[in-house]
Amino acid sequence: MDHLQKNKTIIIICLVTIAAGITVVLGWILNVPTLQSIVPGIEPMRFNTALCFVFLGIALLLTQYQTRKYTLVFFILSLLVTFIGLITLMQNIFNFNTGLDQLFIIDKGTVSKTYPYPGRMAFNAALNFFLFGLGFLMLKAKSRLFDVLAQYLFHFITILTSVALIGYLYGVSLFYSFFYVSSMATHTALIFFILSIASSLLNPTIGITRMFTGNEVGNKMGKRLFILMLIPILVFGSLRVQSQHYRLFSLEIGISVLAVFVLLLSLLLIWDMAIRLNKIDAQRSEAEAEIKLMNASLEKRVKERTTEFQKSEEKYRSLIEHASDAIYVVDFKGNFIDVNASMCKMTGYTRHELLQLNVENIIDPEELKVDPVKHGPRNPGEYVIRERRLLRKDGSLFNAEVNVKMFQDDRILVIARDITSRKKMEAELREAELKFRTIAEKSMVGVYIVQDGKFVYVNPRFAEVFDYTSEELTNTVPVETIIDESYRHVTTENVRKRMAGEVESIRYEAMGKKKDGTTNWVEFYGSGTIIGNKPTIIGSMIDITERKKAEEELRSSEQKYKLLFESNPMPLWMIAKDDLSIIAVNDAAADLYGYTKDELLKMRVTELRPDEDMEKQLERYRTEAGSSTDFGIVRHLKKDRTIMFVQIISHDIIFDGKSVRLSLTKDVSEKLEAEELLRKSEANLQTILKTTDTAYALFDLDLKVLAFNQKAIEFVEEQFKHTPEKGDRLADLFPAARLPQFMVYTKEIFKGNNINYEIDYQQANGSILWYDVRLSPLTNDNKEILGMLMALYDITERKNAEEDLKRAYERIQSHINSIKDMAWKQSHLIRSPLANLKALATMIKDHPADAEVLEHFQTELDRMDAIIHEMADDASDHDI
Repeated sequence: MDHLQKNKTIIIICLVTIAAGITVVLGWILNVPTLQSIVPGIEPMRFNTALCFVFLGIALLLTQYQTRKYTLVFFILSLLVTFIGLITLMQNIFNFNTGLDQLFIIDKGTVSKTYPYPGRMAFNAALNFFLFGLGFLMLKAKSRLFDVLAQYLFHFITILTSVALIGYLYGVSLFYSFFYVSSMATHTALIFFILSIASSLLNPTIGITRMFTGNEVGNKMGKRLFILMLIPILVFGSLRVQSQHYRLFSLEIGISVLAVFVLLLSLLLIWDMAIRLNKIDAQRSEAEAEIKLMNASLEKRVKERTTEFQKSEEKYRSLIEHASDAIYVVDFKGNFIDVNASMCKMTGYTRHELLQLNVENIIDPEELKVDPVKHGPRNPGEYVIRERRLLRKDGSLFNAEVNVKMFQDDRILVIARDITSRKKMEAELREAELKFRTIAEKSMVGVYIVQDGKFVYVNPRFAEVFDYTSEELTNTVPVETIIDESYRHVTTENVRKRMAGEVESIRYEAMGKKKDGTTNWVEFYGSGTIIGNKPTIIGSMIDITERKKAEEELRSSEQKYKLLFESNPMPLWMIAKDDLSIIAVNDAAADLYGYTKDELLKMRVTELRPDEDMEKQLERYRTEAGSSTDFGIVRHLKKDRTIMFVQIISHDIIFDGKSVRLSLTKDVSEKLEAEELLRKSEANLQTILKTTDTAYALFDLDLKVLAFNQKAIEFVEEQFKHTPEKGDRLADLFPAARLPQFMVYTKEIFKGNNINYEIDYQQANGSILWYDVRLSPLTNDNKEILGMLMALYDITERKNAEEDLKRAYERIQSHINSIKDMAWKQSHLIRSPLANLKALATMIKDHPADAEVLEHFQTELDRMDAIIHEMADDASDHDI
């Protein structure tokens, strides 16, 4: 399958299968019943069946376009079809449902005895898909055994579908449904049939397919007989369908018709076979007669050829004798058999002397040591051309070109030619070519030679300019390959003119085209000449891309400069240094000074300065202004004679051949006023920072110290024993235990949040100092965070007062708790005699004269009095 040629039959069947499958798939997706069954009146094809047909059609089509990518797709599609067919078979055999039947589309068909599972393909359809997928996977194995097995699987599918189609044709349901449960639709069986035939064509030399694809007599006879047998089956099946539909005749008549038809068919086959065999026998007889005629003709030709050979031999002897080249004949041992006069003249021997010698006697002995003569039989008709250094009779050596022809009759014909002069010319030519190549190969200029519209030589520099190698351009591609399309007509015309001799030489520029498609600029110079009887162009080429780019950049720079000068928002001036006249000015300068541009161009720059500054201005124009020289801030006059302060930045240039000063003037009047106000505000701020009792410090984003006041210096010296300096890192001063929490605070600060907390520092004498710490982000006008401000305020006195107040509160609370405990305890002591007194009071009401009751009453009163005195004593002991 790896060496297949494209088969139109396979491609057409694949396209038909894919089209049919896609049509049915669209029918299910769009819910169009006509598309689902393709042919009206036939049972619809299931969605999974159509999908598998699409997969099989694509997989089979890919076999006609063998690439590694397509091979992987072929394998995946074959595996999917095998999997779907196998799962559906297992569902039918073991009576379970995996959901595969309606995985893609919900089949809303009515469940019946003949259609128990909506969406499921027929049993024999699933079997065919499984066999198809298995056969395709076997083809992927690239084994002869698997190819044979796959071929017979395809044949089996062909037989199954043929039986099904015959079943439909003759109304035998057993043929198109297994176990009378589910049946394969007519169009499904037909697609299986043609698809299996197309698949068998992948290996046409295997199986039954070989009988129909061969060109031998048996193959032709088999194809003819099969077609003749197939026609009556189709015709009789059609008659059965029509007779059943129109009730033309009964079963008995149909059987009789069948018998008559079979008899007629047999007679037709015998008649056709007899005709073909008679035709073959007639052809054999004609062939025998032709052979006899050919033998007679050959005998005549032999006689004629013998006569011609004799004449040719005479001519041969005459040609050899009169040939200018040395010709001799030797046997397989190298002994001379025949020599001509030129051979004798070239070697200095006589014919008799040469016939007594061996060929090795006239070859340089030193060369024989390196390259000995090979004696013995060789292939008849073998022709060899080589060079040898031969030895004359007088002992002198010379170079000869030897052409050797082998014959069957132990003879070797040799034609030798003295090439001493030619070798000398070749040596001189090689030397000249070496000089040319040495110059050309090392040249920084591209060198080329063109013949017949192609480069026959380019040096490395020429190829390098276009990102090719010399081999890629030499004798491979047309000249216009390296020329951009927009310049090809110019190049083609220039080549034509030189080839036609209209011009001897020409120089021109063109846009080239590199190997990767990018362009460059080149300049060609070439002249026409004739080399090897062919019109030739020899020339040179230089890469002018950088020059073109520089020219373009110069033009662009001039345009940009003019645009930059005219549209610049800053005032720009061009002043002639010889007479201080204004030769160019932009709109920004005219607007700033209140003049029009025309007015300024008629003025001298001295008119823009107060008279008392004139000498300083002239002195500055006598000095040279280097690149962006800053002349500082000077006073200028506007048109209304008001004074403004401007900063001047100048640079001297050469413009139109004379010295010109290009100047930029920036109005800094407002800036100077703002700087003065800033100096005053900074002085006020420094006064505040120096006299405040709060420590302030500024830090950048890396927590390096930027600035601090005197109070901050005192704090760092007292707490960290260090004198702070600009550039100190805060992390180096901070206690290690407190640093992690502080870093958390800084992250919040750099997010734009403010942090306020209190912190204590243990002193050497055991006391504690407390500070209120405020951290704030430093931002600019654009709300960008530039650093952090830290403020520390000593709150030790406040914290100590808060601590004393807390301790006093705790003592009061302790006294209150003691009183509560005492009151609770005494309340229990009072409650007992009080309860007794209440009971005695009740008894006195009932027995007023009972002395014992009165005595108890008195006792309880005394006890209650004692308790009250005890409470008073306790209260005096808890002085708050």
